[in-house]
Amino acid sequence: MGTKDEILVAAERMFAERGFEVSLREIGAAAGQRNNSAVQYHFGDKAGLVTALYEYRMAPLDARRRALLDDVHAKGRERELPALVDAYLTPLAEHLVAHRGVSWYARFISRFVLAGRYRDWPFAGEYYSGMREVFGLFARRLPGLTDERLRIVNLHVVMVLADVEQRLDDPRFPAEASATAFAELRTTTLAVLEA
Repeated sequence: MGTKDEILVAAERMFAERGFEVSLREIGAAAGQRNNSAVQYHFGDKAGLVTALYEYRMAPLDARRRALLDDVHAKGRERELPALVDAYLTPLAEHLVAHRGVSWYARFISRFVLAGRYRDWPFAGEYYSGMREVFGLFARRLPGLTDERLRIVNLHVVMVLADVEQRLDDPRFPAEASATAFAELRTTTLAVLEA
């Protein structure tokens, strides 16, 4: 892992644990950087660091979501809400399981959301194209879907994933329990969308 990756992983954990008041110097120290300006050198300021952290996690998640959407299109399932919800949730669930015990991404996102740090949902940028497409397909499938309903869906998903991610830190938390949690999240996400 290179210096930038070490800083991003440390920032993700510290933001998730302590919020956004943590200093860049503290993040650099947690990443093992002796140079007090290492974070600023690589990312500029805290906003640049947060943006880079989203890019770091969202690019691979979006690539996976794009592959799932390609499959949805290839099978003509664009109007099937369960298939769309699967394309939305599967990359996130896979990330949490693959990074069991070392990921803080969902907890970082939950802290970021609850701190009111984002104003536009879904986020803009090339690494959110799959999510934007899923939301567009949700809207076509559910013509009455409001921005507020979509916000509620996102809040629900983020908070449940943060909880599962935290439980995955415990080695006694069985893998099948996370599968059950993801299945329940899929069911409740569908229910909120269709309510």
